[in-house]
Amino acid sequence: MNRHREQGRDLQQYAIRLFGPDDFARVCVLEEGENGAPYPAAVFIRQASQLYPLTFFVSESGSSISGYTIGAISQDAPSDAWVLRLKVAPHYRQMRVGSALLQALVAALRGKGVDTICLSVSPENAPARALYQKFGFTVIATEPGYFGDGQDRCIMILRV
Repeated sequence: MNRHREQGRDLQQYAIRLFGPDDFARVCVLEEGENGAPYPAAVFIRQASQLYPLTFFVSESGSSISGYTIGAISQDAPSDAWVLRLKVAPHYRQMRVGSALLQALVAALRGKGVDTICLSVSPENAPARALYQKFGFTVIATEPGYFGDGQDRCIMILRV
């Protein structure tokens, strides 16, 4: 159990663990975010839970899911992996939930023989980029239109 303290006050507790079937609805709510698109979120979370059960971690804070991360090992290069998602609920940001999730994922991937981890992040997402850089990820490319018009991404890599 991790406890985050800020300026002498106790904030939230959270525990990092593998995703389980009972987490489905709560993770879907987080995946939907402000967009409110439940079907695509449900499809993605359901498929990810089946395909990546050993690299799908959640951060649980009481009865809430405060964040989650999903990693995928490359099928044609098993020493390579991607961080598919790392998402923290707005209320839990700046409480090291993202760091704890990323640490758990990197350790799990390393334990499976992965030596290279990649991810994509919006160039405008300075907090996420700072987190990844703190872990040793470096930008190797910036891809305009990676997810379509206006969806540029920085591709980052970590050698573990």
